[in-house]
Amino acid sequence: MKFQIINKVRNISLVLVAASFTFTSCNKDLPLATPIITPVPGGNTIGDVLNTDTTYSILKAAVVRAGMLPALSDRNSTRYTMYAPNNAAFRLSGIANEAVIGVLPLASVVALVQYHIVGGQALPSSLVPTTFPNIQEPTSLVLSAPFLRMSTFPSKRGASMWVNSIPVTSPDIALANGTMHQMLAVLNPPSLVLAQIIYADPNLTYFTAAVARADSGQVGLARLDSLLKYPPLNMTVLAPNDGAFKAFLDTNIRRALIGMGVPPATAAAQATGLASTPGVFTNPALAAVLTPATVKGVLAYHFLASKNTNPAAFQPDVRAFSVNFPTTPGFVTTLVNSAVAAHPGVMAQATFTGPFVSSLKFTGLGTLPSGGAAFSGTAANATAQDRHAVNGITHTIDRVLLPQ
Repeated sequence: MKFQIINKVRNISLVLVAASFTFTSCNKDLPLATPIITPVPGGNTIGDVLNTDTTYSILKAAVVRAGMLPALSDRNSTRYTMYAPNNAAFRLSGIANEAVIGVLPLASVVALVQYHIVGGQALPSSLVPTTFPNIQEPTSLVLSAPFLRMSTFPSKRGASMWVNSIPVTSPDIALANGTMHQMLAVLNPPSLVLAQIIYADPNLTYFTAAVARADSGQVGLARLDSLLKYPPLNMTVLAPNDGAFKAFLDTNIRRALIGMGVPPATAAAQATGLASTPGVFTNPALAAVLTPATVKGVLAYHFLASKNTNPAAFQPDVRAFSVNFPTTPGFVTTLVNSAVAAHPGVMAQATFTGPFVSSLKFTGLGTLPSGGAAFSGTAANATAQDRHAVNGITHTIDRVLLPQ
């Protein structure tokens, strides 16, 4: 059996990528060239608004409990950008009233408040670009280890603005010590890395096994597992679910067996049996087919990447939420481009219902069975989107994408 993956992709090496990272970490500086205009001290502060506007009473309770009201009330020190969920936003997120804030663990309340605050700047929506995928803002939330500042990711499409995947309902409330953007829902700070989310998902056991197979013989950040566990990164991982991998493996194994002279009915039964467990990736009978290089070539097409100028290499440094993908089919590059720079990437399309993405699709260059026109295969649907981690975002999809 031979997967239809080009040799350059099958032999893709992440060693160069890993060794040459200029990490797009959780404490990366905000990449804006235009100076940020801050309000003249005068009028109400953020703290004044929280004290007087009862529609923010739950947020005020959280800010007070976190001990941050004095700082947000000071008009003469640091400027802030505050993403401010009102009471309706808290209730939408499952926090009904101020009393709930009072019984939550203090550390959780502090983290929640800090994740909504960016210190040192007042960022108006006019400085948030509409380019893919977003910008990165380091918040006031610092992880205890490895001492990384967690970021939020504002983006715009036309006049609409989001932070991560949450819509902004009322932007640009200019105040004496900063800017407030009212949110539709609460921003929940991520606490797990991608590996913890993916490996614990009972519907991603094949993806987990595929990562282990691809990493065979690799060390350090040349291992996909290491990337998934490394907190400073910003990645987007398209993770095919178990049903997607079963269908992909079943088809390829059956075709290989038929090519070896096995009768079609027998080949179909044997292929289904072999593909019925994640252990297929370490089955000795398939060792020459599911080689680490082959599996890595497939998986590399599911890690989004962008071209960096210093060093000049494609790196997995794209954190794209569902709202960041184009509404007309557009292409995003992947780790495959680190081996084949001219590869067109993955075709992506988001469909909105109101301010939320109701459908997210990805189409690979190749088809199964092979031989179809480019990007003519059935699109993969995101069955779970915007699963946010410390080091990136993952979208679960229902088909395996093929780079050729």
